[in-house]
Amino acid sequence: MNNNNNLPLIVFDVNETLLDMSILKSKINSLLENSKGFRIWFGMLLQYSLVDNCTNNYHDFSAIADATLDMAAQALKTEVDEKKKKTTLATIKELTAYQDVPKGLQLLKENGFRLITLTNSPLATLNAQMQHAKLTQYFEATLSIDSIKKYKPALETYQWAVGQMSVNISDSILVAAHGWDIAGALQAGMQAAFIEREGQSLYPIAPKPQFIGKNLIEVSNSIIAHYK
Repeated sequence: MNNNNNLPLIVFDVNETLLDMSILKSKINSLLENSKGFRIWFGMLLQYSLVDNCTNNYHDFSAIADATLDMAAQALKTEVDEKKKKTTLATIKELTAYQDVPKGLQLLKENGFRLITLTNSPLATLNAQMQHAKLTQYFEATLSIDSIKKYKPALETYQWAVGQMSVNISDSILVAAHGWDIAGALQAGMQAAFIEREGQSLYPIAPKPQFIGKNLIEVSNSIIAHYK
């Protein structure tokens, strides 16, 4: 293995990349009384985070999540109880890691890679998630866009995160399960690794990531093999 100084910084997305959102999906679908409720809501959540980006405005992700859940309910012609809504959204702090995640992270750590997270979620949410999923020990830093107030996939957000670790942008790899996140990282100058989680796909007219795998173990082994 190369000297640690020659290894890229590995930057991880969190939701649906490291953490399984199945329980939240089920609860959102139940709350909205629609089997597509989660996807409708999550799409709105991402859409309106980008509205904030484009209009030089900022509300934290939790506030946008709350507002867009009301919008999704309106679109689906249903009403949501305020208490149930708060309880449902709080589930995001109680997600478990995918089964492949601890081993995949351990492989990278054992081989000398530096690992950090970069999420659109508020820092308090991120910290609660990492503790609940028992992943804190793997990461040198847990970063939230709260500090820069620009949501991924804004290019400056990736550049800011890598800069916080005193690393050149080209010496970093984003690991994510979302095509939009991969596209943003590549455009910002990072390398990228896509995990093919169920229901996720790459943006076909964007550049292709350097690494692709069905789970984090596959992706980690590919990265390790490349840098041996």
